[in-house]
Amino acid sequence: MKSPSCRDHRAVSIVCHMRHTLPLLFVLAACVDIPALEGTISDAARDAPYPQILPLQDPPAPLVDDDSIMAARVAALQRRADRLRATGSGALQ
Repeated sequence: MKSPSCRDHRAVSIVCHMRHTLPLLFVLAACVDIPALEGTISDAARDAPYPQILPLQDPPAPLVDDDSIMAARVAALQRRADRLRATGSGALQ
């Protein structure tokens, strides 16, 4: 039985292209000049204490706290959906 070539199937073709692309990406990554990080932080920043993390006093307020506002938004969206359904798919093209 003959093994599939790169032109036999679309999925195999993608794998064949990746076979050549992946080594190229590794070669390009090896050429990257990574800057040195030593000496980029000042002594004052290095010696500064860590900030104190405090818990939130009150949880954030909900975006919509009134059920009637949410019900009105839902009703408006339902009316809009009904109008779109009544329009028919031919008019949308």
